[in-house]
Amino acid sequence: MANELAGIDKVANLLAVLVVKDMNKSTAAAVLATAGFSNKEIAGLLGTSEGSVRSFISMAKRKAEKPDKSDKSNDG
Repeated sequence: MANELAGIDKVANLLAVLVVKDMNKSTAAAVLATAGFSNKEIAGLLGTSEGSVRSFISMAKRKAEKPDKSDKSNDG
């Protein structure tokens, strides 16, 4: 059972790397965090530090909270 779980983890990590391979690290970190990976796992996958991952995710959250100036739907 433990070997099966280890194998599943390897497959999940491989798929994650494939999904984010053409993304910049900031976007990739946000995508992986949304998929449920821990900061430590993301750091390992992206080859960066956990501190950088925390920073990437924080920046992505701020960007997502910022109102979209190009959205004209509220102009009436």
